[in-house]
Amino acid sequence: MAAPSKNRPTPEALRRLYVDDRMTSREIAESVGVEKITVLRWLKAAGIDRRASGRGLANRGITPPTADELRRMLHEEHIGLRGVAEKYGVDYTAVSHWCDALGVPRPTVWQTRRGLVKEPTEQELRERIGRGESLTSIAEDYEVTRTLLRARCRRYGIEVQRDGWQRGKRFPCTDGHLARSTYELRVDDWLFDHGIDHQTEPAYPWDRRYRADFLVGSTYIEVWGVTRNPAYTARRHHKVTRCAETGIDLIQINGGQFANGRRWWRPLENLLGQQAG
Repeated sequence: MAAPSKNRPTPEALRRLYVDDRMTSREIAESVGVEKITVLRWLKAAGIDRRASGRGLANRGITPPTADELRRMLHEEHIGLRGVAEKYGVDYTAVSHWCDALGVPRPTVWQTRRGLVKEPTEQELRERIGRGESLTSIAEDYEVTRTLLRARCRRYGIEVQRDGWQRGKRFPCTDGHLARSTYELRVDDWLFDHGIDHQTEPAYPWDRRYRADFLVGSTYIEVWGVTRNPAYTARRHHKVTRCAETGIDLIQINGGQFANGRRWWRPLENLLGQQAG
């Protein structure tokens, strides 16, 4: 039995990519850095049925569009591969096959959604990743998944910034603060963008040896970005317990809340009312 890949998505994530996002097995393979055959094995192990390739659709009485028709739908009407598939009653992969056979370039996610998002240039991606922004943060701005954006970075040969805390590294925020993790960077920028005055690394009043990540008025904010570290976990438990015992308002954001477009900022929205008041 082959050793499991550290990049292997969970069955649920694999189903979302292949079934819901309609990515091909090749696209998934490129995004996680494995061979296509590996993804096909994962699909089989997860009990996910493979889609038909589209090469036998003529036998089902389906006439494909001409190259001009396909180009118009994809690059002028911008209905996307999925839109064409729905129009012709075929699978996404059939449209992909038509593109190859007719020499029509596949549109990018950004081209399909041209009115909603702007495709980042290679320079923009390099600059944002170079200044410490995580792939998750950039993907949120363009309203796409990290997996799709990671594939674009692979194409440009850009080394993707690992999300979270990195030993000894600080990340410059928009307001000039230096964050200790990409998670804290995003929280600091969110507070700044919403006009919320905040302090960084404030000491707790119950013991000045302990510090939070942020302080807004009388509310402390902790961004928990480290896992599987007993000392960190013990320190976290002590902070939360002492805040509860002393009646201190504490907002907690876990690192996992930043993944896959989840609304990590929701706990901070109450601060908007406090500032307005």
